[in-house]
Amino acid sequence: MDKLKIALVGAGNRASGAYAPTIATLDDDLEFVAVCDVVAEKAEALAQKYNVPAFTDVVEMVEKTKPDIAAVVITPSRNHEAGIPLSEHGVSYCTETPIDTDLGWADKMIATAKENNTKLEVCENYYRVPGERIKRALILEGVFGKILTAYNDFNGHGYHGVGLIRSYIGFDVEAVRVIGMTKNFTVQEHLFRRGQPVRSDENWQHGLIEFENGSVGVFNFSSLSYGSPLRWYNTSKFYGERGMCVGDGQRGWTGNEKIAILNDEADARLPIVVERRTTQAKDGTEVLDALIARTDPDTGLEVVWKNPLSHYPLSDGQLSVASEIMSIANAVRNDTEPEYGAENGRKDREIDLAIFQSARNNNQPVELPLPVEPR
Repeated sequence: MDKLKIALVGAGNRASGAYAPTIATLDDDLEFVAVCDVVAEKAEALAQKYNVPAFTDVVEMVEKTKPDIAAVVITPSRNHEAGIPLSEHGVSYCTETPIDTDLGWADKMIATAKENNTKLEVCENYYRVPGERIKRALILEGVFGKILTAYNDFNGHGYHGVGLIRSYIGFDVEAVRVIGMTKNFTVQEHLFRRGQPVRSDENWQHGLIEFENGSVGVFNFSSLSYGSPLRWYNTSKFYGERGMCVGDGQRGWTGNEKIAILNDEADARLPIVVERRTTQAKDGTEVLDALIARTDPDTGLEVVWKNPLSHYPLSDGQLSVASEIMSIANAVRNDTEPEYGAENGRKDREIDLAIFQSARNNNQPVELPLPVEPR
């Protein structure tokens, strides 16, 4: 198929700093055709940089540029304002997380996409970084057996942390009950982030997620996780029937993660070593080609995650956004479902809301699914 025409809805920091340059890089697959933002000055500045027209109205943008797909990168509570008219005008799209802050609007977005035979992807990126890709490949190969417990310790707030836990236990395994707790603490005054006020407060969040297969997810997050010198260690881990993995994988595979299963005699650990293989992108840049997990050095058994975008000059950090965009592009090209999909994005947000609902109600368990007011 020829290149797909893609429009970018949003011109804020995330859209201009991550999405626009990634769209421009994916030039074998995509043609960048428009930028839309409610703030005309922002839209015009970003559009001029990429030599495309600027708009302040989504419908006008669609009618004049006729994109095949769009990336919606705006305030999450407004995702439905852009997403619903895109679907109504036949444009499939991906949207930054969460799918919407309100589950009723999320349901309306999903229903509208189905009614108009369009695709809807949610750009959950934490499980898409290469280090997490190889961990998930090992899980799907059955290397660890059933995943019994999965932990996220400050490695992604709310729906991000929930999504990473679900990637270990299984996206097809339903969560049935949630228990949540939050606490506010006073900490030493310190500079949280450069250019921001001094902080002396911390909000700690904890959630237990029970799944239908008996597995349990443990969610922890601190409001100081993103930038405070007081809270410098973010990680995730999971325990399986045959082994475990400790390490976050969010910043690329560093070699510090610890992965092991039982050996054949079941009397000792068998470490799994992850090797990084590189190749040259089309411009000669050295990029990640594959991550190879050696599951049995004696027999040569291995599990491989291959970078499907290795011909593009993308860093490890850029791959998650690029794969989100290509997920919706491939779904349209092949008439298949997106890799993550709207339903997964909705579940992440529902569990996130349930954790805080439980915390507000003296830590009483909350049964899933949550009741939702239709929109």
